[in-house]
Amino acid sequence: MYYDLILNKMKNKITKLFLALLALSFGNAHAQVQNRPVDEIQPMSDKIRKATNFEFLEQFAKEKEAEYQKAVKVATELNMPIRKIEDGRVVMLMGYDEESKQLLYGTTHNNSTTGSSLQTANAKPLHTDGIRGAGMNVGVWDGGIAVASHLAFSSGRYIAKQSTPVDDHAAHVAGTVGAGSFTGGADVMGFATQARIYGWDYSNDISEMTTAANNTSDPIYVSNHSYGYDYVGNNGPVSILGQYSAKTREYDQLAYNAPYYTIVTSAGNSRGDGRIPQKTGGKDLLSWAASAKNTIVVAATNGTENFTGITGPSSVNTIGGVAPFIAGFSSYGPTDDFRIKPDIAAKGVNVKSVGINGLTSTAVMSGTSMSSPAVTGVVTLWQGYYKQVNTDYMRSASVRALMAHTAREAGPAAGPDFMFGWGLIDADKGRQVIDQAKAETALFRELELPNGATFEYEFSYDGVAPLVATIAWTDPAGTVTTQTDLNIKKLVNDLDLRLINTDTNVTYYPWSLVQQWAIVPSSTSIAVNTVDNARDNIEKIEPQSAVAGNYKIVVNHKGALQGGNQHYTLIISGAGGTMPATDGKASAENIILQNLNIYPNPTDSYLNINGDLETLMNASAQIFDISGKKVQDVNLNFSSNNATIDVSSLRTGTYILTLSKGEAKKSYKFIKK
Repeated sequence: MYYDLILNKMKNKITKLFLALLALSFGNAHAQVQNRPVDEIQPMSDKIRKATNFEFLEQFAKEKEAEYQKAVKVATELNMPIRKIEDGRVVMLMGYDEESKQLLYGTTHNNSTTGSSLQTANAKPLHTDGIRGAGMNVGVWDGGIAVASHLAFSSGRYIAKQSTPVDDHAAHVAGTVGAGSFTGGADVMGFATQARIYGWDYSNDISEMTTAANNTSDPIYVSNHSYGYDYVGNNGPVSILGQYSAKTREYDQLAYNAPYYTIVTSAGNSRGDGRIPQKTGGKDLLSWAASAKNTIVVAATNGTENFTGITGPSSVNTIGGVAPFIAGFSSYGPTDDFRIKPDIAAKGVNVKSVGINGLTSTAVMSGTSMSSPAVTGVVTLWQGYYKQVNTDYMRSASVRALMAHTAREAGPAAGPDFMFGWGLIDADKGRQVIDQAKAETALFRELELPNGATFEYEFSYDGVAPLVATIAWTDPAGTVTTQTDLNIKKLVNDLDLRLINTDTNVTYYPWSLVQQWAIVPSSTSIAVNTVDNARDNIEKIEPQSAVAGNYKIVVNHKGALQGGNQHYTLIISGAGGTMPATDGKASAENIILQNLNIYPNPTDSYLNINGDLETLMNASAQIFDISGKKVQDVNLNFSSNNATIDVSSLRTGTYILTLSKGEAKKSYKFIKK
């Protein structure tokens, strides 16, 4: 399904002259590589150990290993291949569907002279400041392995984890993640040039990924997966497109039980392929890991050093003979339940990286296979820097929150879409938010929401910079779907983010996709920010019309939380000045306010309040009209679990009762008859 466009291999042929020169210079090779030795990898910290479900991961790895070995046994009995090369793609056996009795195969899906991957992702400033992924391990599952002795991977930075064929696609991907500079390859610079890269083939990925996430002495916190479901080779079915399949669920199971592990995957190159069904505008082409909730799914763009032309209809349509910024092959979402997928975009056209025909060979390829490792590289830089600033790594939810929060706008209109996701990844802006949080001019906190609780956070906004608030969480795995295009949400723990101007009582909502298949990619109405988002486990608020004043963030949830609580990450930036301190805890008062029963509504004379009122002793209460004007102060005696408010003097209309105690506050709308 994911056909990489190999535009120019540019493989340096090993001639007799080259071999003679290589023999003369080999002993001097490492002196020519401008990378410092890899920093020592630190064992998994106690904090991360406590959050990781080792018992589940160990059993999960064993189950997936057994399932893969059964697939190998069936393929062998049927004389079917385990691995093959087809049209330049690596196709490998990945599993066996017991229900359909079908073998399942997967298939594989940097820098040019201008508009490099580094520049398009705005990562060069991090390199300038010495942020190069030191101390990080990166996993790369691909169609094979790279040449470990290539000069781009000096100091033993590439380690093959299994005996599998050398593959040009795998080498190219690994080079984008972390190729260092070398003589003759000055324009082949990866992102995490001081990280260690571990390579596997992808045939038994889930079992191997689970084992890697379970490794406490040599941990991996990010991995790249530039491959996916082979739609053509597997003969469909069409239902797999956008579907929350059994394979999709496996990636979410792994991510939920290893919450510090970030899985980055390519969106695929299926748009425009006439053999693969797609909806209006090339939509609904994602599958397997690309349809999961907790993965980062990457679209592909052209390279650029000028970001002024990446928005508007021209970003997705060819206008006036100018090609669009989005790559013509990059697979569009959304998922069947209209989640925002892909998540993010990066350069994937004419990417120059490492080759396999010699120790200094290079190759140029295009595909979402090439954009995905760019994002993996950025995540590696972020994690390494976050550890340096905060003494430990961040959760995957924090990585995804930072990604969405700082994405550079792309697409036909403000907000997310099903082509670019949240936009173009911006490495330096992510680093800036980490710095701002350390300086307390932004809030970047990993928090926990108990069942039935509400978290509130008040701050002032100076009205100067754009105000942005984002939450993200790693959601429990959803229920598998087998039908075609079944629009039933797969979100399990449905958290809600609201931004409220407490001066005017204006409420701002997060972005969400409009649930209509007929919407075309050039539409300016793909997403809205006027309703609740009940589909995504990333919620981002960008109040376009926010004015200076006092604001409040509210985080709560619908229904009951699976597991009894939900870890999440909250980021707020652009407020101006120092952000107030918070312990991040949802108070007992907030929980009680959330569960009060206020009746009757509508009412003609009295409002009754029922609940655990003794805890709310000395709480204050006010009534506001619909314009936000206070019309009544209320004296309440919360000595029992019942209280009454006389509203008989109010005119007919809609009002808001606000109860507050300390930092806990909640508003209740009622109608006076």
